[in-house]
Amino acid sequence: MLIDTIFGRTFARIYVNRAVLVCHGFPYESGSVVDKGYGDLAGLFSKIAPTVIFDFSGCGNSFGIFGVGNWVEDVKRMAEKFEKVSLIGYSMGGLIAIRVGADLENLEKLVAISTPLPQIFTEDRLRAMFENAQRIMRIRSYEDFRKEMESAIEMDPRKYAKQIKVPKLIVHGTADNVVPFDCGEKIYHCAEEPKAFLKVVNGDHFLRRNFKVMSVVEEWLAGRIEDKELEIRL
Repeated sequence: MLIDTIFGRTFARIYVNRAVLVCHGFPYESGSVVDKGYGDLAGLFSKIAPTVIFDFSGCGNSFGIFGVGNWVEDVKRMAEKFEKVSLIGYSMGGLIAIRVGADLENLEKLVAISTPLPQIFTEDRLRAMFENAQRIMRIRSYEDFRKEMESAIEMDPRKYAKQIKVPKLIVHGTADNVVPFDCGEKIYHCAEEPKAFLKVVNGDHFLRRNFKVMSVVEEWLAGRIEDKELEIRL
């Protein structure tokens, strides 16, 4: 990828061949990823490779309207610009990362954190998600939203994790009251080798905010952890 920018009076072109892309989850509060602490994650993961944080379509500072297909396209469009790319996905961003990862020929590693399975998207949950999304995202009617989420439900990460041949790390907290812990376990068991599972005892849904957990993720991405089954306590 080529990035043109200006430093003071000086034009510069930056060449980036390898990167980490961080995929955020379904928003529960307004604002951009820049406002939500993702910059700290970028600083941590940039020790491994240049790190990209971004708002999905319909969210934060990005344009467009929410759509599961749009989110898949967002990641593919960026990922294909690099010679090598690693994906880190949080919650629904994990679902998108796994789906896109199955199609990428340049994928290096994948991390899926607190990733849901289709059965958690009940009618009551979808309505609650829509009510909140109306306030903070660019979104159409509930009928359109429901159709989009039905396409997300069809993206069962257990299916696509089987197609990803590069190293994968599945991370989940035992105290996650948004996406049950067994979702992470089931995704891990369905994934093909090479793979690893990080069990976060007492970890909630918002593991990205925990430096201890994210430091383990960074160590794994850097290749300094080779264990298949990991456990940390919070």
